[in-house]
Amino acid sequence: MMKRGFFSFALFVTCAGIMPAQAAPVRQATYAVKGKVVGSCEMPQAAPLTLSTIVSNSGKIDPALSNMSWTLAGWSCNAASRITLSARALRLSPPLTKLMPSQAQAINFTARASGWTTADATVTTAETDPLGTGASYTGTAQVQNAPRKASIVVRVSDFVTAGTKGSSSNNAKPVDGTYSATITVTLAPSS
Repeated sequence: MMKRGFFSFALFVTCAGIMPAQAAPVRQATYAVKGKVVGSCEMPQAAPLTLSTIVSNSGKIDPALSNMSWTLAGWSCNAASRITLSARALRLSPPLTKLMPSQAQAINFTARASGWTTADATVTTAETDPLGTGASYTGTAQVQNAPRKASIVVRVSDFVTAGTKGSSSNNAKPVDGTYSATITVTLAPSS
């Protein structure tokens, strides 16, 4: 009897391998995957730009300053962005604590950044005290509505000394010496 039970069991196992396996019912679930890419900007040259000049004892501002420019290459944003300029006026370095009448140690100027937006980003320093205060001035932001990669060109112009020469409307004469200023370009996602 044992041989017969063993034979039946072997036959069953052999036949089970021949029969097609029944597929298990497919079970699916859909999962929503959400993500957000944050807008970001890359600025290879993020340090402030330094504008410097020497004023001779004649008190004349170097005319070459009006041709001064910087090209900032490789700036990019993966989203809409805004560009802003801020600047400090040219100021004698180190500054004096007293000046003779009709003298100044602060020179205002305008800086423009082009190449990023259709309108240039600008800033104009507005020192009125001939000694200068070292204040930082910020221009109105300009907006770029699409991702962008480009070079930005910063130019300076319109140099005017702070203060007036006596009671006339002429500008005060700059004290001779070395002057420096900083210009900061800020690029950030606008949303």
